[in-house]
Amino acid sequence: MRTESLPKGVVPVLQTPFDRDGHIDFDDLQRLLDDAINGGAGGILAPAVASEVAYLSVQERRQLVRFVAEAARHRVPFIVGASSDEAAECGAYARLAAEVGAAAYLLAVPDALCGVPGDIAEFLKAIASQIDLPLIIQDLQWNGPGLSLADLRILKEFIPAFAGIKIETVPAGPKYTQVRQEFGEAFYVCGGWAVPQMIEALDRGVNAMIPEASMVRVYAAIYRAYASGRREEAVAIFRELLPVIAFTNQEIRLSIAFFKRLLVRKGIFRSDAMRWQGFQWDSYSLRIAEELIDYYFAIEDRLGQVNHSAGRHNP
Repeated sequence: MRTESLPKGVVPVLQTPFDRDGHIDFDDLQRLLDDAINGGAGGILAPAVASEVAYLSVQERRQLVRFVAEAARHRVPFIVGASSDEAAECGAYARLAAEVGAAAYLLAVPDALCGVPGDIAEFLKAIASQIDLPLIIQDLQWNGPGLSLADLRILKEFIPAFAGIKIETVPAGPKYTQVRQEFGEAFYVCGGWAVPQMIEALDRGVNAMIPEASMVRVYAAIYRAYASGRREEAVAIFRELLPVIAFTNQEIRLSIAFFKRLLVRKGIFRSDAMRWQGFQWDSYSLRIAEELIDYYFAIEDRLGQVNHSAGRHNP
């Protein structure tokens, strides 16, 4: 399966904006996508964990995919998040990816299948055999090593469409290198939740980093400097960003809440509403969040990466 069309560099996951009535706000989504592309995104991924995908209905997911595909068309490649615990749903989303002209689709291994390589292979093969698009497997384990190299060898042998992997494991760095050495330069390797180790990932030769979408302008500045051979400059910018990343990578719901708040402050989202329950700001965490948003704006300003199309809002 050819991977030349898969996006390189910074490929953000789009957050899903919700209006006051709890519906997807497609005007806000358009502003977010435009800001990401104008800010230097090499591609787009949606919907995925940071999109609160588990809290979208089947109809909403289909609407979102069609909307993003049309908005991104002829601008940047689009990877469709097609994960579900049900093979039939994954297949339907993968077929939709092909229908809208996506560059690839992303599938996570259902938790119930983890540790059973044969079952994983059958699950993914049943989906991939229907679709003539590259399959990227999301290797996600918040506190563990994820799929073993032996598992991945089996998947590569039985699934010709298996063209890449999004590694989100602990630790991620050595696995980037192991996968690259095992499957070669043509295999697509990218990282996501391990963005606190972005420089290490670039040193190890990943094709893309897939963070959330609100800080694309600074991530893209890091990537451009690195790709141009200015590693020291890339490291310096990255280290400026680390306080924000350290705070937001504590927990996924805090991460989503923070970056939605940042998007409201940027004037891109009109609401920071979340569907993912269980997170609540307290006075301490909210104060730190607002300080870090101000700090992030200062980095953008210094880099000349100000978004002039959206007015910043004060809290």
